[in-house]
Amino acid sequence: MSDARTTPTAPAAARTVARVRHGRAVLPLLVCALYAVLQLAAGPQWTLFPDSYRYARAAEQYLGASREQAHRTALAAFCTSRAERTAHEERLRPTNRRSERSLQAAADRTCLKRWAKAKDITTSDPRYQAIFASRPGYPLLAAPFVGAFGVLDGMRLLGLLTAVGCSLLVWGLLRGAGLSPPAAVTGQIAFLATPLGWWSDQALGEGLFTACTLGALWGGLALLRRRSLPWAATATALAYTAGAVTRYSSALVLAAFTTAAAMGAWCFSRRLRHRGTAVLAGVSALVAASVAASMKLLSLPSSQVTLQDTFTHHFTAPNVSDPWGDLLGLAARFWRDWAAQQTALPYFLVLTALATWSLARYGEGLGWLALATALTGAFIVTDHPLTQEASRLAVLMWMPVVLGLPLAVERHWSWRGVGEVRTVG
Repeated sequence: MSDARTTPTAPAAARTVARVRHGRAVLPLLVCALYAVLQLAAGPQWTLFPDSYRYARAAEQYLGASREQAHRTALAAFCTSRAERTAHEERLRPTNRRSERSLQAAADRTCLKRWAKAKDITTSDPRYQAIFASRPGYPLLAAPFVGAFGVLDGMRLLGLLTAVGCSLLVWGLLRGAGLSPPAAVTGQIAFLATPLGWWSDQALGEGLFTACTLGALWGGLALLRRRSLPWAATATALAYTAGAVTRYSSALVLAAFTTAAAMGAWCFSRRLRHRGTAVLAGVSALVAASVAASMKLLSLPSSQVTLQDTFTHHFTAPNVSDPWGDLLGLAARFWRDWAAQQTALPYFLVLTALATWSLARYGEGLGWLALATALTGAFIVTDHPLTQEASRLAVLMWMPVVLGLPLAVERHWSWRGVGEVRTVG
């Protein structure tokens, strides 16, 4: 005879299952809330970049401001942001005797005076301006935030929402891969704790493009898992399109590598040799071809232009005669230096090795998609091998860590819960 005090009734068991499922649904939102609190406490660690100024100026113009008005508004926000950062850093110097407020005011005046009569804080060269004019995605998204809250508060709120939104996309993608909620939250936390989360929070296009990348990965995973093929193909194409509007050259590279990854999955994995994989390869190839054709038809700045921008310091020096040859030499020097840095402090290499092992062993289609994304990041930084910008340009190289570590957690830690069925693979 069972003991009523120790054996739960059917309604009690159902309530327990409901509470567990509710708690696991709330967990990723709690992670987002904690991240938001931490970021709001960061103070001047968040600041506008020169590219942020141009995006803010474009957002103001989309809201109806003239070019001159937009420049003044964006410049004022840029100078305020940089002055806060400068004053904070100067205040930490042991020889400083001035207050942070006076330091900030002086830095703000100097910045405004320096750029007040300029048309751009870097260069007004039409070739340089064309590079940013061809990337309307982020300033279009930022425009309503800038209009409602101003440049600084609006772009900071947008960055915060972009970062937490990307982390939720990671959580959903991992759940779609069959991981348990706690393991998926591990990936969400990894995203926010790596440069992927940091750069997504900044007033730059990286966050929006990362969101588009995750959307394409989610749709691609659904295709590789043969789930709702028409919906998945449409979602993948839309994510690529949004990525192309944000940064067309990066979208072209991502689509090309995803095409290669899908073909590799078809050739080397019997389980992935089906219609969904072929659809992913076809959609990605079509997007890559469409972006390349659009660049030619619309006369968008090509790699030749961006290389001249790199080797002439934003067109302030004469054009170089052989930019591709110069790129090969600079890229070789960059990767040698990068390898030395990683060897000295190998946390990225160790995490990537562990994640790669997990993806290769347990990831199936997820591993191929992570590989395509990592190669995209490596290609982008090779095309612009600048050490001061490497963390931002190569940020997608962290994607295998974010997607692979949760697989290791899922396989080698026991998550105990009611009503949870694990179907990783």
